Parts: sequence; structure tokens; C-alpha cells
Amino acid sequence: MGISAKLLIGTNIQIFNPFLLVIASGVGTGAVVMGRLVALRNLTGLTAPLLGSLADRVGHKIVMRVGLLATGVGLIGMALSGNIFFFALAILFTGIGNAAYTPNLHAYLSSKLSYAKRARGLGVVEYSWALAGIIGLFASGYLIEKWSWKMPFYLIGSGLILMSFLYGLLPGEEKTGTEGGTGGAAGHPGLKHVRVGRFSGFFYLGEHAASAWGGILSSGLIMYAMVHIMIIHGGWLQAEYDLSPSRLGSVALLLGLFDLVASISVSVAVDRIGKRRSVLIGVAGMAVSFILLPFLNTGLIPALAGLSVSRCFFEFAVVSNLPLLSEQAPLHRGKVMSFGITANLIGTTVAGLTGPAAYLKFGIWGLAPVSLASSVAAFLLLIFVVREQPYGSVKLQK
Repeated sequence: MGISAKLLIGTNIQIFNPFLLVIASGVGTGAVVMGRLVALRNLTGLTAPLLGSLADRVGHKIVMRVGLLATGVGLIGMALSGNIFFFALAILFTGIGNAAYTPNLHAYLSSKLSYAKRARGLGVVEYSWALAGIIGLFASGYLIEKWSWKMPFYLIGSGLILMSFLYGLLPGEEKTGTEGGTGGAAGHPGLKHVRVGRFSGFFYLGEHAASAWGGILSSGLIMYAMVHIMIIHGGWLQAEYDLSPSRLGSVALLLGLFDLVASISVSVAVDRIGKRRSVLIGVAGMAVSFILLPFLNTGLIPALAGLSVSRCFFEFAVVSNLPLLSEQAPLHRGKVMSFGITANLIGTTVAGLTGPAAYLKFGIWGLAPVSLASSVAAFLLLIFVVREQPYGSVKLQK
């Protein structure tokens, strides 16, 4: 069920990347305004830490179910909206739903997987992100061309509402929260509890907070680096290579295949290579691909090759970072994963504002150098601030 629901969530999140201009035209607005609406949706990710802290107390499963329901209702509302105001209102629902679902899925799974096998488990679930491109976006391109931009929204929304009920069949959780905001799903009885005030406790991430916050910030920078390009890549390919919606769907399928290769690589290799080292490999690959991307924009095939390689390294970095983040502060796992999602959504929010505007003014040269700078900043944080298994003195369950 995790893969099925996350496939729908992933399609919902990614659908604006290849079809931004098509959806904007259907709603009656332009690319820049639609980019701002996507940014508005992503800005609701600021609610993720509140929802993660709540989930640490009441259970991740119930918050996931509410998130799926809210996203489904929001998507159907977007399709039914008759003007830009109601479209914007509905898109807020999807943003809150995404913020409630994704980090708590990761926290729920992390609480049930030992650290030694966590990259494998989370990597398998993240196949869904790749499948969203292979199946979800490819099908969306066909549906948009045959019917209208609204059809994928109706179908994805209905599927998410159904999944919110099916998630009630998942196994329950032990509630391990404690007073003062220091609780969480853990499994580290040797760690001492620290009493903190109500406000400071919300941001308290334990003894190794610097490493945790470094991982969270690097996550946001990685996301910004890629989405700055991806938010307008459909418009880029449509403008320079005259691609139709169905051909953009085929591009999404290609990118999804590269995502799948990356996710499979994570599930097979990262537990052995090391989580932090794997994230560094992914970010370094992103940086190199961003350097090459403007020089590959000489034809559709080389442009797609550059985009595909950057996307593959990006997915490898992002999925490798999930298990790394999950063990930074085990007693606050729900909050850490939620802060990570918040950082990602802030990154995508800013990218929604900068990407379309940068491309319309400077072309591909307005995209790649900015993404390169962001990936370099993430790399430096991972080198100098982030540690793997900061609770290394505690024997982890095998």
C-alpha cells in the first residue's frame, strides 16, 4: 500500500513539471503565475513539523490517512474550480496533505526497520517516485491530450481518497512520546531524555542537533537544485523542441526510468556503501551534470541525456538521504523527517519562483549555474557538518 499511495502522491507532486504550461493554459493563466501557485502549494510544507510532532504523539498512521484524504479532496477541487481563486484554495489542500503524508510514511517505516536495513526498505518504497513518472505522468500526458488537463486530477484524487481508507488496515504503532516534546519513535533506550521548554522543545533535536539540522538544510538545497530546472523543463522542451503533451509524457517516462535505476541502486547498495557517502556521491554527480547541461542543449537527444543523468544522481542523493536523516535524532524521528520535508518544500517553493522566471529571461543559462551553486553548498554541508549515526555509541538493533 505504501508504494501504491506514494505513486499517486508522487504523480500529484510531479504533474506540474512537464505540464505546467498546459495546466496554466487550462486554468486561464501563464507559466509564471502557475509557478507561483506551485510555490504556494509547497509553502504549506511549513506545516510538516507541526504535523510530525503531532504524529509522534498520536501515531503516524492516523496523520498519514488525513494527509491522503486532504490531498485527494484538494485535487478534485482543483479540477472542479471555475477560477484561479478556487484553484489556489484547492492547491493549498494538496500541499497540506503532502506535508502530512510523506514524512510520516518515512517515520512510520523507519520505526519498523532496523538502521542496517533501512536504506533497502525506504529505497523500495521510493520506487514509487520513479513509477510516478513511468506510469503516472506518462498516463497523464495521454489523458490530457485525449480529454483535458482535469482528467488526471479527478483520477488521482479519487485514488488517494480510497487509499486513505485502506491505510486503516496497516499495523498499529507503539506510542513512545514523552513530555516536553522529547519523545518519538525510537528504539534507543540508552539515550537520556532532556527536559526543554515548550517552544524550544519543538525545535530540539537532541544531543547531535547540528548534524541533524545540517542534514535537513542539505536536503532542501539538493531539492532546490533539481526543481529549479524541473519546474520548467516541460516548458523548456516544449519551447525549444516543440514537444506535445503526449511526448512530454514520454519524457516523464524516460526520467522515471532513471529514477527507478537510482532507487534500485539505493535499495541494493547504500546500506553497504554508507548513507552519508551515498548522498555525497549523488550530489557530486548532480554538480557535474549541471556543469554539462547547457553544453548539451544542442538537440533533443543530448538535452534529454543531460537531464536524465542529473535526475538519476538527484534521486540517488534524495533517497539515500532518507535513512541518513532518520537516524540523526531517533527520539524525534517524526519531527526530523518532517523538518526534512519542510526544507524540501521550501526549496521547491523558491524554485517555483526562480525557475520559470530565470528560464524566460536567460534560457538554460538561467537554470544550470544556479542549480550548480545549490548542489555545491549541499556538498559542503554534508562534508563538514553532517555525521552518519551520531548515536554510534548506542548499539543498534540488527
